[in-house]
Amino acid sequence: MSAVETDDAIRTIIESFDRIFVGVRRTVRIAAAALGPDVQPAAWPVFREVVRAERVQATTLVATLGMDKSAVSRHLKELREAGLVDAERDPTDARIAWLSPTPLAHERLDAITEAQRERLRVLFASWPADDVERFSALLARFSSTD
Repeated sequence: MSAVETDDAIRTIIESFDRIFVGVRRTVRIAAAALGPDVQPAAWPVFREVVRAERVQATTLVATLGMDKSAVSRHLKELREAGLVDAERDPTDARIAWLSPTPLAHERLDAITEAQRERLRVLFASWPADDVERFSALLARFSSTD
């Protein structure tokens, strides 16, 4: 591929990402609203990371998400008040709080994930299965690079 062709492809990729980011913001707003009426969209990545980790400390969330400590604390407070996250003191060191998702968190995430899957099923319904599989593999490859 020539430099001009590569530049054209990169330009198209950038434009596509711009459109994807708009869709992602919309999806995050919808997902946060499904978690609870008082859950802000900015709390979504904190919620997802707590669910992924199953048991995590706030300091790990700060490092993993690259968010400000006060923002993580504020979002954790929202999530605890919504009944989505539990905080438990470490029995050997009371300074440490372990955060974990509640059963309600898993229920809400399952419902949100199924709704997202259904939207993607509709979107990809007209695509050949090979294209969907190739897109999935390429996207996974792309998203795992630094």
